[in-house]
Amino acid sequence: MAEENVKKFHLEGECELRFEVESENEVTLVLKSGMAGVFGTELVKGIRYVFTTGSKIAVFTWQGCVIELRGKMDICYIAKDTPMVMYLNVHEALELLRRKAELANGRGPVTMIVGQLDVGKSTLCRLLLNYAVRMSRRPIFVDLDVGQGQISIPGTIGALLVQRPAAVEEGFSQQAPQLVYHFGHESPSTNLALYNMLVSRLAEVISKRMQANRRANASGVIINTCGWVKGDGYKQLTHVAQAFEVDIILVLDQERLYHELVHDMPTSVKVVFLQKNRGVSSSVFSV
Repeated sequence: MAEENVKKFHLEGECELRFEVESENEVTLVLKSGMAGVFGTELVKGIRYVFTTGSKIAVFTWQGCVIELRGKMDICYIAKDTPMVMYLNVHEALELLRRKAELANGRGPVTMIVGQLDVGKSTLCRLLLNYAVRMSRRPIFVDLDVGQGQISIPGTIGALLVQRPAAVEEGFSQQAPQLVYHFGHESPSTNLALYNMLVSRLAEVISKRMQANRRANASGVIINTCGWVKGDGYKQLTHVAQAFEVDIILVLDQERLYHELVHDMPTSVKVVFLQKNRGVSSSVFSV
């Protein structure tokens, strides 16, 4: 590869290197020194990670590191104002709930992440799941986004018992899903009745499997949703919350949706508003 396409970045602590891969290109990333991770998965020093067309990557470091990139990128920059403190606060609060559930032999937190398209729902799911696994938890990941699909093909919904961190390049797609239902469309609006029926069935099966697996039961569930949040889309979100008996709803970057959910959800459900790409206070929600 041409030398002019090789760049080395020196990141300070709590900084993030963000880049996007141009069409019909690939970018190779190597951690040269220090420690860093991609969406909660630790990078191994000296290993070559290859990202292909359409990849949007964020490499975060707590202590500082040196990263080498080879290839052509649409965007590449270092960000000092990152959402990682916010995500870590959420993880710590969820982990406290898991410990309480473990001691009481009960169910861990069932967390639903909602928001419009491209606000970072999938990224937050991946981070929270990776953090949980690194604490020796076995959370269940439920992907209800039929438009993209992190654990199966588009047009399906499914669930995965997460037993190891997501692969740096492929995410959770390399881990075989335990349960997948075929919907056949890339938007719930195409057949909302069928979609809601499948969601209810998925929730029912997951509940039974959690009761049979004490470790998974205490670890809880992380639910990724579609970006359809208005009109019937909002009704669909409330149906998901009811079907899975969610404990916590994380609302990304949309105050109106947050206030609607606070008004409509039972008081037992914690609805938390999270700014996009901004930090929050150390106490994310009371436990």
